[in-house]
Amino acid sequence: MTKPVHSPKKTSYRAMTSLVTTWAFVVSTVTGVVLYITPQGRIANWVVWDLWSLTKEAWGELHIIFSIVFVVVGVAHLIYNWKPFKNYMSERAQGHIHVKRTVYGSLAIAAVFFGLSLGNLPPASWVFDLEDTIKSSWIISPDFEPPFGHAEDVPLSGFAKRQFIDLKAAKAALAAAGIQVPDQRMKLKDIAAINAITPMDIYMVIRPLEQRPAMKASYTPEDVDVQFGGTGVGRKTAGQMADELKMDFAAFQARLNLAGIDIKAENKLKSVAEAHDVEALDLVKMALIEGYKP
Repeated sequence: MTKPVHSPKKTSYRAMTSLVTTWAFVVSTVTGVVLYITPQGRIANWVVWDLWSLTKEAWGELHIIFSIVFVVVGVAHLIYNWKPFKNYMSERAQGHIHVKRTVYGSLAIAAVFFGLSLGNLPPASWVFDLEDTIKSSWIISPDFEPPFGHAEDVPLSGFAKRQFIDLKAAKAALAAAGIQVPDQRMKLKDIAAINAITPMDIYMVIRPLEQRPAMKASYTPEDVDVQFGGTGVGRKTAGQMADELKMDFAAFQARLNLAGIDIKAENKLKSVAEAHDVEALDLVKMALIEGYKP
């Protein structure tokens, strides 16, 4: 007796879209959570942060791709199931379910959360605050902070000039530390990559060579912009900034109090500036320039 021949089963594209939608949702959720808890970009790039051998940039790229996949296959899933979906909605309409009320209600809820997010109001603001707290917790040492934004993308020659470091001395110090510098025009991150270290490691070697200009007896707003612009003022606490300005904190605080700004040593300048609708650099100008108003 011959066995019946079974023809190969056809691929169920409907089932496939459902499964791909599921996997895309899972990956997007995981990558979203990872991006929520990762350090800020300036820190992640400076210390070459990674999780499961993936950098923050790689996690972000995965999140974008799978979010797009989720949307595309989600639309395909709806197309494949359009008839059941239409019948379902028809049955609900015949059952006197208030479809319009449901639609309007869902839109209203979405609009509320949209507005809360844009206005930075609770409970959306609680989520943002928690994210900021988690991201800030990665900074366990001031060394984790780059001297300025995107410092890792600056060539060694430009970095040395910006940090008031003699380039020849910097190259000699790096060579003594066993760090190869094929070309002084290479970016810090590229030099770090070929030496299997981080941009922060390079800076730690040459930072003792910094020779910053002495504080002036008097400043103009333009002087402050030139000397302190782009140095990450907003990320520093008021106490750290006072030390950098070689000012007693009481004097620093008094100057800002005169400008109507209440500040404590542990306050980040960025937070204080945002609360008073000014720039962090304006706080430095208030401290250095008597009577300054932004």
